[in-house]
Parts: sequence; structure tokens; C-alpha cells
Amino acid sequence: MIKCEYVDNGNRCLYYLNDRSLVQESRLVPVPFSLRFYDARQHMIYSDTIRQQMKQAVMRYKKQH
Repeated sequence: MIKCEYVDNGNRCLYYLNDRSLVQESRLVPVPFSLRFYDARQHMIYSDTIRQQMKQAVMRYKKQH
């Protein structure tokens, strides 16, 4: 995890990962749909295994901060 950026008055969080991928969390959307996953080229990721790994990285970051 490189950094976390809050935008729209804290309604969205952008988590930047080490491989230049991005996880976008929207706090206005229900929990199952709140995370969106993008690769380094800003294309959406649909692979469940990669999404699960990225979600775990975000959860580890949230526990530490």
C-alpha cells in the first residue's frame, strides 16, 4: 500500500497499491458494492482472486491506520 487519499469530503477513498493498481471505496454505496478495483492501466479488474487479494491489502491498511 502506497497511500490512501480521501476525496469528495470523505465520501470516497482511493487506495493506491504498490503495483500501481487502485482500489476505490465509496461510502455512499451499500457495502457489497462499495469497492471497485482497477489495474495500473486503469482498467477494471474482474478476476475474483486478484480482487480478494487487493481487498485483503486494503483491510490490512485499515487495521494499521
